[in-house]
Amino acid sequence: MREAEVIIKMQKGDYSAFDEIFYLYKDKAVRTAYLITGNKFTSEDVVQEAFILCCSKIKTLKNPELFKPWFFKIVTRLSWKHSNSSKRVTPVENIFDKAEENSKNLGESSFKAFEEEEYEELYRCIDMLDKKSRITVILFYFNEFSIKEISEIMGCFQGTVKSRLFNSRKKLKRFLNDFSKECENDEILKYVRP
Repeated sequence: MREAEVIIKMQKGDYSAFDEIFYLYKDKAVRTAYLITGNKFTSEDVVQEAFILCCSKIKTLKNPELFKPWFFKIVTRLSWKHSNSSKRVTPVENIFDKAEENSKNLGESSFKAFEEEEYEELYRCIDMLDKKSRITVILFYFNEFSIKEISEIMGCFQGTVKSRLFNSRKKLKRFLNDFSKECENDEILKYVRP
């Protein structure tokens, strides 16, 4: 069943369709919230709150085809709110293990086999970006949203998204070079696609 049809069923009050949407987006939503908040437990709370809001406001969505950016706008905004109210922490768990397995099932993997040290270095660099740039990078590279989808999620122009990505790539390259000259930065930088 197409996603838009499931959304229409939800809007008509068939909340059994909610299960399909929940299982389709829960992992990606947790990953997004985690990368923004930097806290596993906060990210789970954010996603739970986002799905509750989604259910209560689903009838306000005029175009069911736009559910994905609409839902991730909710996740992003709630993550911002929670990241402002709680301290970001360095990740102690690799939340991407599950996401990597899922992406392999979908075909081409978005996640490269980083050594743990390289991953932590990349995460620290992403965390050094300003909030809007960090979220743009997270949505584009980790969740593979298009520039158009990111502009809808963040409520800005597509040119703004492109500019943030361009400037973020330059900053990440500089941060990575500053962090470690002896590390194989070329391997990490392959992940920061041009």
